[in-house]
Amino acid sequence: MKAVHGYAVIDTETTGILTGGWQHRIAEIAVVHVSPDGTITGEWSTLVNPERDLGPQNVHGIRAVDARRAPLFGEVAGDLVARLRGRVAVAHNWSFDARHLRSEFERLGIETPFESSSGLCTMRAAGRIRLGSRRSLADCCAAAGVPERSWHSARDDALAAAELLGYFIRCAPDAVTLTEAQVGAAFWDWPRIPVGTAAAVRRSEPGHVEPHFLARLVERMPRDEEPVADAYLAMLDAALLDRDISSTEGDMLVDLAHDLGLGRNELVALHLSYMRDLAREAWADEVVTDEERHDLLTVATLLALDHVVVDQILDEERAAASSAAPSGGRLGGLALRPGDKVVLTGSMARGREEIIAQAAAAGVRVIGSVSRQTRVVVAADPDSLSGKARKARELGVPVVSEEAFLTVLDRLAEPVSAPVVTIDDLLDR
Repeated sequence: MKAVHGYAVIDTETTGILTGGWQHRIAEIAVVHVSPDGTITGEWSTLVNPERDLGPQNVHGIRAVDARRAPLFGEVAGDLVARLRGRVAVAHNWSFDARHLRSEFERLGIETPFESSSGLCTMRAAGRIRLGSRRSLADCCAAAGVPERSWHSARDDALAAAELLGYFIRCAPDAVTLTEAQVGAAFWDWPRIPVGTAAAVRRSEPGHVEPHFLARLVERMPRDEEPVADAYLAMLDAALLDRDISSTEGDMLVDLAHDLGLGRNELVALHLSYMRDLAREAWADEVVTDEERHDLLTVATLLALDHVVVDQILDEERAAASSAAPSGGRLGGLALRPGDKVVLTGSMARGREEIIAQAAAAGVRVIGSVSRQTRVVVAADPDSLSGKARKARELGVPVVSEEAFLTVLDRLAEPVSAPVVTIDDLLDR
């Protein structure tokens, strides 16, 4: 057999378990190089935009805000192949990673050697020497004395599997004896695939906070004419329905502001005008409740306005309360009414059947496809990459968080005197 250069330990995080067809996608991939003697010599990893919802985010922890900025698989395929050439592919539960890799390359029209027999599986190796009582990567690593890592991150899982491979090479070499199929796959005749077409993208650090969207707009000199801002205010209304502005919505607001020629100073003025409309509406019944003030303060935070400004505007608008007309229902956010149609997308925290049943009890219809008649799309992650979320944004249908929608449904189940329940209660946290 040919002499291999070493090993390429692979791990993938995916949108789900592949059950046939091309349904699920790779959302993160890592490759760790290991020398023939078991020493880790290099690593590479990147998130991958799966062009669909991310599936069990509670398991792999990948946020859509990161994945949507990541390269497509085709843009990193060349970098991946370059790291596989001349090396035996290794993974913990190799058949799982092999299926997803084969599926991704088939989408690109590229034949691969990724079969169940073409890679070295550390899970099978553990079974051969009865390492531990269970076969998960965490259990096998614990039995081999490999340190704990942040499991279900492609990079950490690949590094852990690489250390586990080193353990086998040093302590149980017979468990990882190479086969002709594995060596043959290492020297697969790959076609020429461009390398370096896209930069790798890593996960955001825990606790990372996205900069406010206003920070990405330049200041402009005031202009003589009044800026055309109706389209921006309409998009702002939609973004604030669930009293949150997702990173995707922030990007959309920035793009629209650029298209309209609006600078940062002009947007600050528009945001102040927007807050004044909300304050005027709050005073329409000559009383501002604690909930209404809380709503105003939440919107001010989202628009990067000081809370002192809210109190000042409320004081200024109080005198005109009796003659002011409401601004059109902005205060309090989204309202759900019997007959409203909503669409769900992503892996929800609460069971879908339970959500659908609760929505039906409130007269709200959960439907499968997005149209202009859809009230909102409810996403497990407001930055969702799913086809439903993409279509909603194209049609101008608001995408709201699962938490906000569930709060409305929970409140709808309680006895209320008013016929319409709003989302402002979610702001109590």
